[in-house]
Amino acid sequence: MVTIGVVADNEPYTFFEGRNPSGFSIDVLREVARNSNLTFDFRAGSWPDIYAAFQRGDLDAIDGISWRPDRAETILFTEPYHFREIYLIHDSAGNVPVIQELEDLTGLRVGVVEDIFYNNEFTDAGITLTTYDSLPSLVRALAFGWVDVAVGPKLTLEYLANQSGFRFLEVLGPAPLKRYSGEDFRIGVRKDNMELFSRLQSGLNSVPEEWLRNLLQRWQEFGGLGSTTSEDLPLNSRQSQYLASLGPVRVGFMDDYAPFSFTDGGRTLGLSVDIMNRLVDLTGLQIIPVRGRWDELISMLQNGDIDIMANMSFRPDREAFTLFTQPYHVIPNVIFTRNDALNYRDLGDLQDYRVGIGAGIYYEDAVRQTLTDGTVIGFGSQQPMFQALARGDVDVVIGALHTGNYWIRQLGISGTRIAGELEIPGFSGEDLRFGIRPSLSPLADILNLALASISPTEQQVIENRWLGAASLTSSGSTGPVQWTDTELQWLEQRNREISFCADPDWMPLEGVRDGKHTGLSADVLSLFSQRSGMVFRLIETDDWPSAIAAAKARRCDIFPMAMRTPERSEYMDFTSPYLEVPNVVIGRLESPFIQRLNELDGTPIGIVEGYAFAELLRKRNPSLQLVTVASEQEGLRKLQNRELTGYITTLATASYYMQSLGLADLKVIGRVPADWSLAMATRNDEPTLHGIMQKLVLSLTPAERTQLESTWRNLRIEERVDYTRFWQILSLGLLATALLVYWNRKLGRLNRELAEANTALSRLSVTDNLTGLGNRTYFDREFSNSFQWCLRHQTGFAVAMVDADHFKKINDNWGHEAGDRCLESLANTMREHFRRDTDRLARFGGEEFVIFASYQDADDIKARLNRFREEVATRRCDTCKDKGIDLTVSIGLALGFPTPEHTSAEYLRLADQALYTAKRNGRNRLEVIPAGQTSGPDEAEHPKA
Repeated sequence: MVTIGVVADNEPYTFFEGRNPSGFSIDVLREVARNSNLTFDFRAGSWPDIYAAFQRGDLDAIDGISWRPDRAETILFTEPYHFREIYLIHDSAGNVPVIQELEDLTGLRVGVVEDIFYNNEFTDAGITLTTYDSLPSLVRALAFGWVDVAVGPKLTLEYLANQSGFRFLEVLGPAPLKRYSGEDFRIGVRKDNMELFSRLQSGLNSVPEEWLRNLLQRWQEFGGLGSTTSEDLPLNSRQSQYLASLGPVRVGFMDDYAPFSFTDGGRTLGLSVDIMNRLVDLTGLQIIPVRGRWDELISMLQNGDIDIMANMSFRPDREAFTLFTQPYHVIPNVIFTRNDALNYRDLGDLQDYRVGIGAGIYYEDAVRQTLTDGTVIGFGSQQPMFQALARGDVDVVIGALHTGNYWIRQLGISGTRIAGELEIPGFSGEDLRFGIRPSLSPLADILNLALASISPTEQQVIENRWLGAASLTSSGSTGPVQWTDTELQWLEQRNREISFCADPDWMPLEGVRDGKHTGLSADVLSLFSQRSGMVFRLIETDDWPSAIAAAKARRCDIFPMAMRTPERSEYMDFTSPYLEVPNVVIGRLESPFIQRLNELDGTPIGIVEGYAFAELLRKRNPSLQLVTVASEQEGLRKLQNRELTGYITTLATASYYMQSLGLADLKVIGRVPADWSLAMATRNDEPTLHGIMQKLVLSLTPAERTQLESTWRNLRIEERVDYTRFWQILSLGLLATALLVYWNRKLGRLNRELAEANTALSRLSVTDNLTGLGNRTYFDREFSNSFQWCLRHQTGFAVAMVDADHFKKINDNWGHEAGDRCLESLANTMREHFRRDTDRLARFGGEEFVIFASYQDADDIKARLNRFREEVATRRCDTCKDKGIDLTVSIGLALGFPTPEHTSAEYLRLADQALYTAKRNGRNRLEVIPAGQTSGPDEAEHPKA
């Protein structure tokens, strides 16, 4: 067994999924261990921690170490197995100049990881460095404005920034480090262990270069999943020859079918386009995109003018001129309407309404057969159909859910609702497929093979890109906004004056100072006023709860900056969001960083009364002990005075008040897993007003949106110097400097001790005190992760519920202390039988335990459970032998290979059902239910002897 140190949070090179090490370097090390007949025990930590442990002799080897002359005096280095370049990244809203030489960094705050090999290059050039214990800490520091530039490996820095939602961080360029411009990945061994070094180098020499290149590609592009190339497709020789001889094919894409296919700036974009591009990657197919309306493209396919139709649903009558692939996406068709009186149950309820429908859509005939033909109006494309709904020319539009939502956002159609789902026998939803000319029949089989080769992860990435929370925005226009006659009439009746309420204390986003509206939302209203000729009149309130009360009483027409919540939607409508601001948790300087909000459960967490996230967090995180405060300043002061453990607010607001109030003893300790999505809110009894404000929001250009986003990040608090007290301040400054030097040294030691304590606390928070197994918190965290891992890697997932038989009798007859000893003995036996990397053990509650693991062979997992069951039956409680306490267990097992249709909760439910059957059938036995089967279990495995 060789102990080897790895960095715990260096994605995608080394990181941990639960307790399992993962990443590019981990895969390399496992291959080296296999080639050299060694077993690695991975020990993780920050780079300073594992390097110090290696130097002390606590570790046999260290991974990811770069050669340096001073290190070479005591360390043997293998040949490098990887090389990565070092880059600079910065905040895109900052004013960092182009960096070509080290001297260009003079005067900037430069952040690096502590003890990294190139640090001396900066210090030798006179550059002052701020060091952090890990790359995630470095990225956080850059995002929160503590440094101007961060130095590190490009791939890792970008990965961490995106993972944390800091998409405003971007690459500045290569670090001007000359001989240290790259980082070589090697395995290091102390010089007194030549035998281990030789075996490691031999094992590394046996790793083929091609294998390393393919492995790196999988981690860079597919998160470690095996990438599929055209050579990987299971094509026979005939199919391969057909592809080689096939010239470019013409693929038809609808140019108004967003978000599946549409034209923007001359480019064809959308989900269908991305799926086709992935098929091109897999097959090597050459395509020529052809754009048009549905009725044009379907005619071209019939006439042979195009070879493939990208957005096509199956219909029997189309089989005469089309070969269909398997569906790549299925979307529901729904009923869109602005009529609140429509109570939709089936098509017959639309008999007296004017119904808009896509001409030639696959369910058109079925709709026309049910409805009077005169009430059904066909449209050649989507945009005019939804424009007709906005004008009132049709009462109802039947369309695809995602497409309809897109056009409603783009056109700013207020008051639209979904009355129900279109359900016609034989038409369950719109199945998107590729339709292929019959003369190209071999191509249909090839595309089906390629579709099947797209991994669930790739499919989800594509779908999230186009169907996720990020909506498509208009390109915007700085010209006058075009109003309808209804909107013009409404504006003239109001003399173009709109009243608004604002949060008086939410700077820099919004505030009221001396009766004047200020902050970023004031800039937005000023821009809208110039663009529309409208006048926005402030209704002053004492605080945000008062502003909400004024809006409910209809004393103000809009909130210029608000977030949609269920409660607010009862009296306000919301435009498309125009600003996204990170949501953070503030803590005191000594507070540890948090990864999840539930780490703060049971402690007082402050938030301003009436804020959107107060409502949302009470529903999403009911265990949080939320304490409402009247203002941001009050909340931060209470945090500073230890009346609160944490305080939730926006990053913009936190930065502003921590600077303006001089709160140097507070810091950002974590992210809330949802950001502020800020929009214009309008009173919902004035739908015309909502349409007006939606048009103004959509008129914002990309440049204007970028400027708004950068405004709060570029915030600087100007302070006036009191020259009458200059010398007093100077004297105090000199004293403070001396104290600061002392404090910084002490703080470094305290931070290291705090990090060690936090690690121990983190481990204890997920451990059952009695048995040492994972507790319910551990189960909640790991169970779904393990299930998703099995789904992603297409391996079996097994869940076993274990219950101690007649345990109440043990407690009643021998006492709870004896019962505890029996549970400890049971847990120890469980650990002995389930020691693999993918085995997870947790105490579910009382005498009930759960085991969940991945597997390849179902018989193997059953045999392991039976060996464990038999061992429990033959082993008396370790510390109770004098009392002669015997113990048996009943086990219910659910196992199968997960598919996207399955859930982890389904496996747990089936395991619980199997456990109940084991008890009913006599206990001390294993019962099995395959996943997906909800009736009785298989025959019992090894019933009680």
